[in-house]
Amino acid sequence: MPDLRRQIPLTYLLFTLRGRIGRVEYFHGVLFLLSAFYLLLRGLTLTLGSSPPWFLNLILLWGLFATSTKRLHDRGRSGRWLLVIVIPVLGLVWLGWQLLIRGAQAGANAYGPARDAAEDYLRNDGGQPCASGDGVIINEVTGLHPIVVSKVERPTTLAALRALLSQTTGPVSIGGGRFSMGGQTASPGSLHLDLRGLNAVTAFSPEQKWIRVQAGARWCDIQRHIDPHGLSVKIMQTYANFTVGGALSVNAHGRYIGFGPAVLSVRRIEVMLADGSVRRASRTENPEIFFAAIGGYGAIGIIVEAELDLADNTAIECTNRKLARADYARHFRTEVRDDPLTVLHNGDMYPPDYRRVNSVTWRKTERTPTTPTRLMPLNAAYPAMRYFIWAYTETPGGHWRREHLFDPVFFFRNRVYWRNYEAGYDVAELEPKSRQADTYVLQEYFIPVRHFDAYADRLTEILTRHHVKILNISIRHALPDPGTLLSWAREEVFAFVIYHKQDTTLSARGAVAVWTRELIEAALTLGGTYYLPYQAHATPDQFHRAYPRARELFALKRQLDPDYRLRHVLWSSYYPHPHDQTSL
Repeated sequence: MPDLRRQIPLTYLLFTLRGRIGRVEYFHGVLFLLSAFYLLLRGLTLTLGSSPPWFLNLILLWGLFATSTKRLHDRGRSGRWLLVIVIPVLGLVWLGWQLLIRGAQAGANAYGPARDAAEDYLRNDGGQPCASGDGVIINEVTGLHPIVVSKVERPTTLAALRALLSQTTGPVSIGGGRFSMGGQTASPGSLHLDLRGLNAVTAFSPEQKWIRVQAGARWCDIQRHIDPHGLSVKIMQTYANFTVGGALSVNAHGRYIGFGPAVLSVRRIEVMLADGSVRRASRTENPEIFFAAIGGYGAIGIIVEAELDLADNTAIECTNRKLARADYARHFRTEVRDDPLTVLHNGDMYPPDYRRVNSVTWRKTERTPTTPTRLMPLNAAYPAMRYFIWAYTETPGGHWRREHLFDPVFFFRNRVYWRNYEAGYDVAELEPKSRQADTYVLQEYFIPVRHFDAYADRLTEILTRHHVKILNISIRHALPDPGTLLSWAREEVFAFVIYHKQDTTLSARGAVAVWTRELIEAALTLGGTYYLPYQAHATPDQFHRAYPRARELFALKRQLDPDYRLRHVLWSSYYPHPHDQTSL
C-alpha cells in the first residue's frame, strides 16, 4: 500500500480517514483549513459578487471531520466518537480535551503506528562506495574510523558463510551492528562479512529458560520472541540494537546486579574458524575456544551461534537517591549489592565537579506497570533527548540544569516498567544531527571495588585538567569473570562508563589520546583495566599490562588462524604479524 503521508502529505492530512496524527499536526491542520477556506470564500465572494457555491462548505466540514478522526485514532478511539459533539456543553468540552490536550497513545494501536514511530531500531549502513569506485568504506558509529575494504558480503546461511571462508584466502573482517568505536569491525583491503542476515532463532525452551540464536540476531529480536512467554534476556547492554555475536565478542555487560560480563549467561557457542570449520564450545567442551572467543574480538574465529540463559520478565520499579560521591561505595555495598529484589542499578556522576552521584535502582515489584506497553515503542526522532545532549555540553549552565532541573522532574514519579521495556532503549536517542565536525564517544574503565574512591579522585583531576566535554559518567558493577582470556573483571569491579564529546580533527583526536592514556595508567596503577571496543589509544605496553593473558590468546590465534586472516584495527595495533602491512 502506498504511503500517502509521504506521497501526498497535505491530502493525507486533510482528507483521508486512515492513520494517526498528533496534537501539533492536528492544530496546524485545523488552522490551515480554517484560514485557507476563509480566504477562498472571501475571495470568491469579492470576485463573484455573491455567496460561493454551497458545496465548498461540505469540503471544509469533510476536512475537519477527517483531521479530527485521525487525531482520535492517535488516542486509540474511533472517529465515531465525534458524535459526542451533539451533547450540549459536555460533549464539546470532552472532544476538545481529546483533540487538543491529550497526548498520543504509546506505540502502535488498531489504527497504525504513531506518527513519529520508527519501524525498527537504528541500524548502521551496509557500507558506502568509495569515490574512486574501488572498494567499500566501512565505518563505525562515531564516524572516526572509515576503512576501505575490498568487498562486502552478507551471508544469510552458515553454508554461505562457510563457502566465503573456504573459497577465499585473503584477510577477512567481521561486522554485526558495528557499534564499536575503534575500527574493531574492519581492516584495509579485507573481505568484510556483514553477519546481520544470520539472525534466526534456532531453538527455544520457555520451560528451561534458554534460547539459541544465530550471531546476527539483536537483543530486540530476542525480546520480541520471548516476551510473550514472560521471559527476558539475562545479561545485555542498556540498548537493544546490538547483535548477540558482537555483544559476546566484546563480552559486554549491562546494569544487572548480581551478574557482570555476558559470559556468565552463555551456555555454549559455535565458532566458525578461518578455514570454514565449526567448533562447538562451552565451559566443558573445547573450553579453550569458549574462553578465547567470548571477549576475544574475533581473534580466533567467528561466533555464529549462541545458547543463552534467560530470566523472568518481571515488573520493576525505579527509585533514585542523590548523594555525595564519597558515600556512594558504602551506599552500594549496604543497600544495593545484596538486595535480592534489585535487578538493575547505575550511578551517574554529575559533571563538572563529579562530587555528587545520582543512584538509580530498579527493583522487582508487585505494582502494576505505569506504562501499558511491554516493549519500548520506537521513535523516528528524539528531538528532546538530542537537545538535552547538546545543551549539557554546549550551553552555559547545561550541567547545572540537568542536575537541578531536568533530573528532579524526570525522577519525580516512581516509574514501574516491565523488565523488557527498560531493557529496550534505542541508540537512536543518542545520535546527534551530524557527526561531521564533532562526535560523541564512549570510554570505560574497570576498577576493583576497594579502589572506587581513589580512581574517582584521579579521574576527576584528569578530566578537569584537560577540559574534557563530559556528557555523563555512569557507574556500573560487575562480579568476576570466570576465565575469558581478555577478562576485564578478574575480580569484583566498578565500571566507570564515560560518554564525552570530541572534535573530529586529527589534533583533537591526538589530544583525546593523551588524556585517555592517563586514565588507563591510573586504572592500571590501581589494579584495574580498560575496555577494548573503543578507540585504540593505549600503548602496547598498557594493553599487555591490562590484559596479561593476551599472549595466550595470540598463541591460540597462531594455531587456529595461522595465515592471520581474521583481522581488524585492534589486532593491527597489538598483534604485529608479517602478513599485516598495517601493523603498528
